[in-house]
Amino acid sequence: MEKWMRIIRGIVIGSCVFWINGYAFSPEGAEGKEKFPVCNACHNPELNPPLAPPMWGVQRRYKRTAHDKAHFVDLVAGFAIAPAPEKAVFVGAVKKLGLMPAIPLPEDDLKKIAAYIWEEQFSPPCMHWKFGAAQAEEEGDVAHAEKDRRMLKRFCGQ
Repeated sequence: MEKWMRIIRGIVIGSCVFWINGYAFSPEGAEGKEKFPVCNACHNPELNPPLAPPMWGVQRRYKRTAHDKAHFVDLVAGFAIAPAPEKAVFVGAVKKLGLMPAIPLPEDDLKKIAAYIWEEQFSPPCMHWKFGAAQAEEEGDVAHAEKDRRMLKRFCGQ
């Protein structure tokens, strides 16, 4: 019974967080949203070929790495200020696409963008996975093509 209460509590809290994030950002997140197009120029999931991993995946990967929002903001902003292979959370993307350039914005702006990335509910990058599966198939990378098709099925119903 206690296990089910924890699950239900998690669903309720998660639903509230989604509702709050879907309609309002913190002051930092709202300012970061205005500056986000700098990031979306490369992290746009509809680019074919991709220039960088979609922000949906960046957010998920960094959230798994970070202890909390403050740590997330520091990690994301720190990487954007001075990208380095040892700081990369997308090792495969760096190998395939190369290391991103440093973003020439003040650290405060990058932290606001990172706060927005933490708070936003990005849509799954369905087009990215479609493009990726086709490209991987062309290159004979069956494992990558299968992974992208699994993601399409799981998150996009395709």
